[in-house]
Parts: sequence; structure tokens; C-alpha cells
Amino acid sequence: MWMREIITLGPGQRVHARSRGSCQWAAIQLLVEEFVQHGGTLSGTAFNVPPVARWRPPRAALRQLRHLYQAAIRTAETRSGALADKETVHGLEQQMIHALVESLSAGPVYEETETARWQRGILARFEDLLEAEPPPGVTVIGTALDVSSRLLRECCKKSLGMDPSRYRRLHGMQRTHRALRRENPDTASVSVLARRYGFRTPGRFAANYRTLYGESPSTTLRRLTA
Repeated sequence: MWMREIITLGPGQRVHARSRGSCQWAAIQLLVEEFVQHGGTLSGTAFNVPPVARWRPPRAALRQLRHLYQAAIRTAETRSGALADKETVHGLEQQMIHALVESLSAGPVYEETETARWQRGILARFEDLLEAEPPPGVTVIGTALDVSSRLLRECCKKSLGMDPSRYRRLHGMQRTHRALRRENPDTASVSVLARRYGFRTPGRFAANYRTLYGESPSTTLRRLTA
């Protein structure tokens, strides 16, 4: 959910989202069948939520939804993790459902097409292949996905804002960064971790890592003992 827009995702849906600036996200999870039933009852008409869609709610409705969401967070925090009484929880839940139905009442501003759904599936499988250790090269990935290099490049450019090779490197860099932060500096090796996530040239990896994170990989690894 964005500050001015809402994205609805059905069960099992995976999407990529990117922002050109700072953004804030919040999440509300509901059973689809129950929400659709509530929506139909409250709106008096057939209420449908596509598997993947984007909505731009009326400002008043979105403001009310944010207010209720923040109230729910404050309630949980002030009770130090203890559950509020059932009536309070149920009442707040019903108000949020009402506000969410009202926010979606005008219909989506974008509903995914069959082509977009197919391309999103390609990217989801692309992400899965990148989780291998080490991740395969882009040519091997294209063969595994049974798509042309051109199509994979177009999908990545459209949804990720970069070509597959660059995204593969960035994905591997992030995985290496996380590994360096959690491994024991007495037993871990920067070069071994770099190779695990697809970097075969230590010097080039270290230079790119410093550019991205502002410090050397060894500094990140030693930070646990600082």
C-alpha cells in the first residue's frame, strides 16, 4: 500500500516494485473470499478484486484508512504485544474493512493483462534461479526460462529498470553483503563468499562493493567484532 495508491495482490502473487524516490509501505492482509463478501455487502454491488491491480483511492477514504492503520499499530505497541480485548479488536478490524472497501470502490486504475502476467511469471522464475550458489549466468538463465535474450532484457528493463546482467550483479552483491554481516569473521573468507554469490574476480568485486556500500568487504565482515 502506498501513501497515495494501493496495490492488491492475490494469494501466491509476486511482483517487483521500484521507486524513483523515497516511499513508505504498509501492508494489510485479508482472506480474499471474506473481503469480497464484505465488499459486496457494504457496497450493495458485485465487488471484485483482481489478482494484481493498482488503485488510487479518494483522499478522504485513504486518509481514514491510514488513521485506522496507525491506531491499530499504537494499540499493539501500548499493550506491549498483548492482545487487546476481542471487542476492541473486532471493532477496529470492521472499521478498517469499511475504509478499505471505500478506498477500492472506484475501481482499479490498472489491472494486469495476460501479457503482463506472463512476463511477471518470467521474472519470478528469474529471481528463483538467482538464488542458486553460485547463480548461473544470464545466457544459462535464458535457456532455463526458455525465453530469448531480447525478451528477458525487455522484461527486466520494464519492471526492474536495468538489464538482466546488471540486476544479477546487484542481486549477488546484496546477498554477499548480507552474508558478510552475519558470518563469523574468524572463520569466513571474503573471497569464498564472493565466489559463492557469483563474483570470480576479487579485485573488481571489492571495488564495486566499496562503491555500493562505502566500505570494503573486509570492513563489513569485521564489523561483528567491533
